[in-house]
Amino acid sequence: MTIRTSTASLALLLACTALAGGCRLERSVLNGMGQVTPAQYCPGDTVTASYDLLREETCPADVDCAAHFPTMNITSAPEAFPPRTVRAFADSFTFAPTADRVDVTFDIDRDAVTIPTSRFDGSTRIFVQRTNLRDQTHTITRITGTIDSELLHEGVCSGNAPVNLPAEIPGPPRLSPNMRLAELCNTNGVPIMVEVSTTSGSMAFNLLPGRCLQPGVDGVPADLANARTIGASAPDLAARCSATMQQPPRPLRTIARMACR
Repeated sequence: MTIRTSTASLALLLACTALAGGCRLERSVLNGMGQVTPAQYCPGDTVTASYDLLREETCPADVDCAAHFPTMNITSAPEAFPPRTVRAFADSFTFAPTADRVDVTFDIDRDAVTIPTSRFDGSTRIFVQRTNLRDQTHTITRITGTIDSELLHEGVCSGNAPVNLPAEIPGPPRLSPNMRLAELCNTNGVPIMVEVSTTSGSMAFNLLPGRCLQPGVDGVPADLANARTIGASAPDLAARCSATMQQPPRPLRTIARMACR
């Protein structure tokens, strides 16, 4: 178990004493220290573990930033990288997991970190104190088989036109960037028109209820596998979009079935 210290408070007191214009402290609650991405990875993927206490701040060169550094211990179970001990406001490194599941733990030696910033209020330097720091464990898992994501195409009125909004296919930071669309299915009770945006352009298809599109099958271009945005539309006689009535079209849903390439 980590023993919390008052090192941050002592360092702040010494820094403020040394500054002619003094300093001002701004407290900022930080919910969540580290991250490991992607959270679900494909076999052979390299993932990134990182933490960043600076966020939008910069520790200036005219201050002894190292006096304010916390100590972060980063470990994995089962071990996917050698245990890592860092004294810094931020760190990032990559590793290649081989297990189906890896727990990565960020263990910090204090519950508050004080950061000298490059900001001033007149001659008073502003310090930011990140509070509510807690040890965290992030679990990442290897993808086997396929992952189904239901895409919602919400109905809206765009001026006087009833439209259904496009939806993004899930990707980083939750899913590996090496996932590709294996199947796109119509789960509505009516035929729909799907418009697919890929890395090389766009394409459109009529899709009957319960039917699916597969890249490279039945004349469907193989580039469908690279889809990132899916649009869906269908006639809705009940929709009314005008200055006096706003009755948007019913929402539509599609299923994006993803697999590692």
